[in-house]
Amino acid sequence: MKKTLGIALAVVMAQSAFCQVDQKRMEIINDTIYNRFVDQSDGWWEDGDYPRIIQMLWILFLANPDNYETATDLGWMLANCERYHDELAVYVQYRQANPSDPEAAYPEANFYFQNKAYEKVPPLLEGTLKKGPHANSFRILAHAYDKMGLLQDSKRVWQVLIARDPKDEVAKQNLKRVEAKIKDSR
Repeated sequence: MKKTLGIALAVVMAQSAFCQVDQKRMEIINDTIYNRFVDQSDGWWEDGDYPRIIQMLWILFLANPDNYETATDLGWMLANCERYHDELAVYVQYRQANPSDPEAAYPEANFYFQNKAYEKVPPLLEGTLKKGPHANSFRILAHAYDKMGLLQDSKRVWQVLIARDPKDEVAKQNLKRVEAKIKDSR
């Protein structure tokens, strides 16, 4: 484990030292390293060596804090090992490091939603809607509003999602459900 960590840190430091190197060459080197780590993690996964996978993912995340897949894989592995505080910290760090990414807030918002902290979801996702995030950001936001009893906000988010994707039948059904709840509450 120490050898792998040492090699990974040496590679990251070498990247910094050779920042003048051709960008295309660095992309090839980074892809090769990443693919090797992924192959190695598959072996560790089969062996049940989750702490090593987490350690490797931390290295990848620190080297590439803008990689959504690495951040979410790391968060998922931390959750599997019941390290929820660390999972949340990864999602917060990812969001803060990638403010222009329309998906950056989703892992953190999903964490709060899954833990029934619905009130923490809107501040994270509401501002991302204009950036064109994945439909799941709209869904989780609309459901959070619904769970908090803010039915008009839920309705608004479903309507925005449907305007964006008129073929989204699930969103249409959810909009009908929320409209019925609004009608029943009158």
